[in-house]
Amino acid sequence: KSKGLYMSKTLAFIKKEFLEMLPPTIYFYVVFHILMFTRSLLIQEYGLTIQSSFVAIIGALIVGKAILIADALPFVTMFRDKRLIYNLIWKTVLYASLVLLFQCLEELIPLISKYGSFSIGVENFIEETKWHKFWGSFIVFLLFLVIYNLTVGMMEALGRQKFFEVFLGKGKE
Repeated sequence: KSKGLYMSKTLAFIKKEFLEMLPPTIYFYVVFHILMFTRSLLIQEYGLTIQSSFVAIIGALIVGKAILIADALPFVTMFRDKRLIYNLIWKTVLYASLVLLFQCLEELIPLISKYGSFSIGVENFIEETKWHKFWGSFIVFLLFLVIYNLTVGMMEALGRQKFFEVFLGKGKE
């Protein structure tokens, strides 16, 4: 009987985590596709490939989970009792720092694999990273991150029902 209760609690936890992760994952899935499409346009490869869609979903899942992890940290709510703008700026800086870290790892991992050594990969990181692509992607991502944080902050401040009423209207008119 306790094994069934344990399974039930585990499934409830997984469901809760999945449902919390779903909105940012879907949002950032679209964002990563926009980034991939923009990169393709910049290098004149029109269209998306299966590989870029795979990269977009992996990136969205990573960012979605990173946001959940960051939100679980005690210092994330440091500005909860302050004006909304402080909380939005704080979360944007925090999430952007995580994204910057993941972006660096995304560039570094292939170099470590290429050179077969962590230290040699790090040594070549600055020289072999395409910085225009790196910062261009980060800036676009940062813009969408601000939009995401603003939307979530407004939804928390107004309440879900009021948020949708304000943005979508009260229903049938």
